[in-house]
Amino acid sequence: MIDPIDLEIYWNRLISITDEAGAVLKRTSFSTVVRESNDFACVLLDSKARLIAQSSLSIPGFIGTAPLSLKAMLEAIPIEALKPGDVLFTNDPWIGTGHLPDASMARPIFHNHRIIAFAMSVAHLSDIGGRQWSADANELFEEGIRFPVLKLVEAGKLNEFVVNLLMGNVRLPQQVKGDLFAQLAALSVSEQRVLELVDEYKLASLDGVAEAIFMASERAALAELARVKPGIYKGYVDSDGFDEPIHIQASVEVSPHGIYVDYSGSSAQIRYGINETYNHTYAYTIFPLKCLLAPSIPNNDGFTRLFRVHAPEGSIVNARYPAPVGARHLIGHQLQAAVFEALAEVFPMQVQADSGTPLWSVLLRGLACESQKGFSTILFFNGGMGAMQGRDGPPAAGFPANISNTPIEVAETLAPIMFGEKCLAEGSGGDGRYRGG
Repeated sequence: MIDPIDLEIYWNRLISITDEAGAVLKRTSFSTVVRESNDFACVLLDSKARLIAQSSLSIPGFIGTAPLSLKAMLEAIPIEALKPGDVLFTNDPWIGTGHLPDASMARPIFHNHRIIAFAMSVAHLSDIGGRQWSADANELFEEGIRFPVLKLVEAGKLNEFVVNLLMGNVRLPQQVKGDLFAQLAALSVSEQRVLELVDEYKLASLDGVAEAIFMASERAALAELARVKPGIYKGYVDSDGFDEPIHIQASVEVSPHGIYVDYSGSSAQIRYGINETYNHTYAYTIFPLKCLLAPSIPNNDGFTRLFRVHAPEGSIVNARYPAPVGARHLIGHQLQAAVFEALAEVFPMQVQADSGTPLWSVLLRGLACESQKGFSTILFFNGGMGAMQGRDGPPAAGFPANISNTPIEVAETLAPIMFGEKCLAEGSGGDGRYRGG
């Protein structure tokens, strides 16, 4: 039994470790996607691939996918095959975060010759070859290069072949390489700080600490859930789609033991690149549930184990390989609206009106006229959040993605473009006692 005061100390140390790793990744990255828009996550998981802690800047889409990604990685490369200094790597959309640009890395942390934890860093690379974010792609192979689970670093030695293969398929290799190495640096910091923690407090492993954290979070979450009226609640979102409208149907079953979300009845996958994979659907389903149920309870396996998500295979929210998925966030960011509508009766004071989502992204690439140097940059611009009970929705806020706007000064520096004006669109928040952002 861990003393509550000691547990609080351990918990805060683990948070500070992930925050330091996140700061290293952000500070050393080369691209605006990571450095300015915070499209990344740094997390710690226990030896059983269960989420313990994440950095404050981590985005929900990567926090939610990380445990699923690590478990799939360990199915491809068993834990018995891992050595100190290894780093697993993949950008497979069905294993990682739902589309090719996101690089998922995992580093086993060894202490006394056994794995006591895993550090993960996930980041959106500015280029992965192919058409990248184009929703016009008709299959995955058009969208870029796909890496199965492999060892990017083995026993401390970088796999130069993999790095060179990736660099040979992207437009700005130095920028992509810089971000990859920033992710590796974040993993090294996580490992170093975790080992310092267990040595300082003479811990044999993190298993006992992790289990105590999970139990505390689960108890708190169940206490909140006990206040919620059990039942089955339904919500939906319709959007224009391409050849025909897209329908997202969510059935949310609330019980004293957990929440089950079923997307049966949603549209089938389509031939354009807005299809979701299960991992991304899961991540952007549990995030709005946490926002409603208990936003202040620490986010870890003890909390998320209360949620189950079913997404029918072959649907727009769980497409089959090799469906195009490059712009999967166009569907993923709408899931919160279906969940919020379903639970509006249960959480009338917490549910907000729909937000200006999905976020707007612009991919610029080409050759500068004068220098003939290549450029490739991704710009993010957020709409406002929906109105809330008792107050207006904040403007230019990235819900549910939590990705920051790209400063136009930075964009003008990195690409041969010029902005005439950047301003809030007054009156665009909608009518009502409280307006949207």
